[in-house]
Amino acid sequence: MIRAILGGTFDPIHWGHLRPALHVVQQVGADILHLMPSAHPPHRDYPGATAQQRLAMAALAAEELSHCEAEPWELAQPRKSYTALTLQQLAQRWPNDTLLFLLGEDAFAGLPKWFQWQHLLDHAHFVVMQRPHSQRHYSEQLQQWLDSVETQSIASLHEQRQGHVYLAQTPAHNISATAIRNAIQTGAPWQHWLPASVADYINEHQLYR
Repeated sequence: MIRAILGGTFDPIHWGHLRPALHVVQQVGADILHLMPSAHPPHRDYPGATAQQRLAMAALAAEELSHCEAEPWELAQPRKSYTALTLQQLAQRWPNDTLLFLLGEDAFAGLPKWFQWQHLLDHAHFVVMQRPHSQRHYSEQLQQWLDSVETQSIASLHEQRQGHVYLAQTPAHNISATAIRNAIQTGAPWQHWLPASVADYINEHQLYR
């Protein structure tokens, strides 16, 4: 089985997360998409909703999609959400499956700041969700690393269990969780940026007010 994993703070989860990920899942032929909220994101302040609320919203979003489920793994770990450790543990949990870790271009550009970043491909492939007409502007260090691990072949993601980075063109969705939270606080329209069940949950629990 090929498992695509989309991690993030998801505060809240929205179509800007989901639609590019779904596009990639279809493009590369993954069997399932896991939505995995970060428990203690090491690169940002603590989020506005609680961990359990963010997991609940991810689960509601997953219910509206096919071949998708919320993944509570990182929330159960007594540590910061370091991707290198998470992928190592998930590979042990699913020893017969191939893991595709999905991330956006901005996150990928900052990869050299990640914990044990040069070991991230030891247990998975990375799929970078590029914006349309994207121009690469990576550091020399990252570009040299990418030159050694990039593949342009989807087949190679199926034939090998780990070790590649695939740059995938995805549709543009200019949505951010910050913009959603600001819209909620100011009374501007925001519900169309999220799955309906997630918007209902935010209203029910009076989040981001």
